[in-house]
Amino acid sequence: MPSYSGTCHCGRVTFSIETENALSDLYRCNCSLCTRKAIIMKPVHQDDFSLTSGQDALSCYKWHTGMAEHFFCSECGVYTHHRRRTAPDQISINVGCLTGVPQPAEDQIGLVDGAGLD
Repeated sequence: MPSYSGTCHCGRVTFSIETENALSDLYRCNCSLCTRKAIIMKPVHQDDFSLTSGQDALSCYKWHTGMAEHFFCSECGVYTHHRRRTAPDQISINVGCLTGVPQPAEDQIGLVDGAGLD
């Protein structure tokens, strides 16, 4: 399976994912947090995600039920990934952090209705 690498803006936090297509199964979420983040996300199984550096630079934000864990670099503030509340065995990564992957077209991005779960 192909591997893709990603990084926060300052480069302290790096990760990799394994997926057949980095631009498939993309989504935005309309919950109160994700609306403010305005991020395009790509879910992968937790076994296909690897944090390769920067564990010490990661900050975690939990809210509402405390199940979802949203991670961001404490140095540059960029959200890199989160553990999903609705599928805790999945990690959703910020597609904008992937190296060498173009930004997707709007018609490639789905919507997850998280607003009802706030």
